[in-house]
Amino acid sequence: MLSSKLPKSIIHHQFQLHLRKFTTQQPLPSFASCFTSTSNVLQDQPFSNLLISAAIFNICRFNFIISPAIALLRASENTTWGQPFLFLTKHTAFQHFCAGETLNACETTSRRLNNIQIMVDHSVEERETEADWSINVSNKIQLLENIAQQLSKVSFVPIKATAMVSPQLLERMTTIIRRDGEGYQDLEMNPTSLLSISDQELLTTGLNNLTQVLEKAQELKIPILLDAEQSHRQPAIDYICRHLQAKFNVDPNPILYNTYQMYMKCSGRRLRRDVKDSIAKGYKMAAKVVRGAYLVSETERALETGMEYPLWENRSQTDDNYNSGIKYVLKSISKGSQTALLIATHNLDSVEQAIDTMAALEMDKNSKHIHFGQILGMCDVLTLSLGAAGYNSNKLLLYGEFEEVFPWLLRRLDENRDMMGAAQMELPLIHSELKRRLFGSTAIYIQ
Repeated sequence: MLSSKLPKSIIHHQFQLHLRKFTTQQPLPSFASCFTSTSNVLQDQPFSNLLISAAIFNICRFNFIISPAIALLRASENTTWGQPFLFLTKHTAFQHFCAGETLNACETTSRRLNNIQIMVDHSVEERETEADWSINVSNKIQLLENIAQQLSKVSFVPIKATAMVSPQLLERMTTIIRRDGEGYQDLEMNPTSLLSISDQELLTTGLNNLTQVLEKAQELKIPILLDAEQSHRQPAIDYICRHLQAKFNVDPNPILYNTYQMYMKCSGRRLRRDVKDSIAKGYKMAAKVVRGAYLVSETERALETGMEYPLWENRSQTDDNYNSGIKYVLKSISKGSQTALLIATHNLDSVEQAIDTMAALEMDKNSKHIHFGQILGMCDVLTLSLGAAGYNSNKLLLYGEFEEVFPWLLRRLDENRDMMGAAQMELPLIHSELKRRLFGSTAIYIQ
């Protein structure tokens, strides 16, 4: 029989593959009903997309295949001999993880995501010249205007700080902030007085660049997600983000979200620090909480520099830190802090724990303060099911020319292997839907 407890009996059994035909006529809980058949959440997905998904996830089951494949793709970029591999990637992995090459492609993709809001991102890598920052600012403002005119389901737009602010400046600011040792985790140290005159000018330019984008976002009511960076830049980004949140997050609906990478040892303390600071100073703290996307580069940098390793030593510590951070913010929201939270994870246990906590705190599942989000092509069944159950569920749709998106695509494959593990749990559901379309009504049910 189905347990009455919401997430553990539904998501866990569904995705841990404890599946069998439902043999009782007992009514299903509201959230459980969307899991009774794969066709409920996959019926609007194109057949070709399901085939590509099944192929990619089957290949990614084998590390001895995917690791050399990623290395080959990285080596083949900008080479003649590598063009066939890039062509194959463009027509498989690119189609799976990205909406397409144009904003119109995002609109097409969004139509098949029932009950799902979309986060639209145009891939831009870091830049180090004022001319490039100006171009990126103009392009992002134009993107916001185009989104407001063309798309109706956009919930967030990510921006990359290093595309508009000097990466080298961020590193120098971080060095100053960290002179106070543990202070980065507990205090807001203002580094500006210790910056050179030229760096102060660079900071002013960067703040102006971000302010232009945020003013347009505020006008159009489209919240912005400020991407996280590596540990030798993140403290400076935190400082800048909190400065801007105090200016733009004064209305009930915050405009700027900071991103917290919970694989960093200091992230839990920083998250709590910022919630308390926002309450004390009267602005709305907004947090996108992720596990982290720079595991490989952080490890390499620690080995090369001899600096203390900034990340948790194992995955279970990261998981515990992530889940406790989410629980802390949810409790803060339930007490009236008006903090906004985007739970950005492909980890099923974290989603379950978040839903458990919301239920225990008697929070509305469609609270405007709480959102869930995953990347297109990863845990799509989970995203669709959350949306069908009435939660604020979001998909990140990245678009851009293949050559622009390629570095992002490699990072997703190379530095987020845990997403591949989560995706394996979808394979039986995808296979079942393919069989249903090929051979008739075939559904997977759960006990």
